[in-house]
Amino acid sequence: MRGLGEQPSRGTRVATIMLVAILTAILLVGIAHFSESPVVSLREWMSGAQTQQSEDDVDGLGRHRKFQGLTMMEKLPREVIPTAQNGRRLIIIGDIHGMDTSLDRLLDHIGYNGARDHIVAAGDMVNKGPHSSKVIARLMQLGASAVRGNHEDRVLLALASSREQDKAGESLTYPDFQDRRSKKSDRDTARQLSKEQIKWLAERPLILSADDLAMYIVHAGLVPGIRPVKQDPWAVMNMRSLIEPLKHFAHHIPKEDMEDDIEEDLDDDAEEEQEDVEDDDDDDDDDDDDNGMEDMDEDAGSSLSPEELIPVDTHEGRKWAALWDRRQSRIRKSNRRTVVYGHDARRGLTVGKYTFGLDSACVNGGELTALVIHVSKKGKLKSKIRQVPCKKYKN
Repeated sequence: MRGLGEQPSRGTRVATIMLVAILTAILLVGIAHFSESPVVSLREWMSGAQTQQSEDDVDGLGRHRKFQGLTMMEKLPREVIPTAQNGRRLIIIGDIHGMDTSLDRLLDHIGYNGARDHIVAAGDMVNKGPHSSKVIARLMQLGASAVRGNHEDRVLLALASSREQDKAGESLTYPDFQDRRSKKSDRDTARQLSKEQIKWLAERPLILSADDLAMYIVHAGLVPGIRPVKQDPWAVMNMRSLIEPLKHFAHHIPKEDMEDDIEEDLDDDAEEEQEDVEDDDDDDDDDDDDNGMEDMDEDAGSSLSPEELIPVDTHEGRKWAALWDRRQSRIRKSNRRTVVYGHDARRGLTVGKYTFGLDSACVNGGELTALVIHVSKKGKLKSKIRQVPCKKYKN
């Protein structure tokens, strides 16, 4: 026994140091494990890899900036963009939701010709309807482009294991990630799809840009005043409205504008061709004159502060499309962009000055809608709304 005041032996000191080092290492590993925020993307899950969430992915409002493995934005190939010389048409189709028969009828109705026409699906090609796999197969066969909608996102997420979903959902500070967890219907749809179809869906971007047409194609919407590549991916796939602080309504939005509906009355016969929807800028050609105008880019110049706009998937607050239209009228003409979108079946076909909402509730017995765009020989951009009625699908 060691006497009082005696120093411990060298061996004892070494053992004590080693024990402290081991306990410290275990503690650090535990802290690291519980502080991680892993997000498993489809592409990484399929390859067996795992990633973790960066703190930069969540902004000050807790809105999720990006999900791992998504392609935020792509440009449509220039060879498919209509010009006065090539006589091509761009056909943008709203939410199909597995309604393959309605899709075929719509293509027949508009006289689809693969030699001159290019199809773009505005998301939600799958789920709800009877034949998601047939719709995807048809679009792939036609060489169509498409954007990812919230239903494609859900189906792709369903391919990840429940354990990985739980870990990702519990570790994120963004609460709406819980809504991205898969449901039985999503898993059922995923089982319908081939490996090639899943790969095709996973590679679809959230935003397609047609620069020569000054146009973006998305599924749900874009927040005005924020560059497309900086948009919240959740919002691009899910938003329907924007909520603003009450003080902002009082100072920046005229009272008479707060409940305005930007919609177009449609002919009762959905099979008949709709009137031309054209952007007549003859009365504001002087907008090209830069005198007295700010040099505004996509991040600035709006009376609505982007940081104060909160995207929601309900119909509360203001229509994001109405705010988008309003902002475009206030910025330099060369910076204006039109957005074509789907997702909002409740509001239905909605045509604004710089927005086209194409979800007309086909799966619920409404219509399947396409925006057909071409350029006249004189170089004038022209667009038509074309529709076919759908038979309500009852599962």
